[in-house]
Amino acid sequence: MRKTTMTFAAILATASIAQASNMAEMDANADGALSVEEFTAGHEGVDPAVFTEVDTNKDGLIDPSEYDAATAEDGVLAES
Repeated sequence: MRKTTMTFAAILATASIAQASNMAEMDANADGALSVEEFTAGHEGVDPAVFTEVDTNKDGLIDPSEYDAATAEDGVLAES
């Protein structure tokens, strides 16, 4: 049973690395904001230029309010 649980945990961890589902999962250094590296790692396949569109205050980081706006129903990162 323990081996099955560990295998399942490893699968879940791999899936979350491949495509992070929320900002906290992408925030590798836990500073409350996303760098371009954290953003692109969490959004594989998304053009890195989208980072500059999401970073509306142009400080080089995506803060929670910017990320929330981008992932809202009409945001640039809205799920289709």
